[in-house]
Amino acid sequence: MNKGLEIELLPLDENHVRAKLTWREQDVGGSVLAVEVTVRNERIKPKADERLKTDARALAVRLARAFADTIES
Repeated sequence: MNKGLEIELLPLDENHVRAKLTWREQDVGGSVLAVEVTVRNERIKPKADERLKTDARALAVRLARAFADTIES
């Protein structure tokens, strides 16, 4: 895996998807932060994979900023 953010969507059932977010600081060595989030996918208006990835990316950015703030404190 390369440096940066990787998002993997894993179907759980017809209503839920697990978004696995993995952030690496470097190509080799360095820190790794992995977060798995279960997302409800509404049956009436399901989200496309691209929309789920966009939502997961936004969540990852928020988590990374909060994580960075705790390190700087």
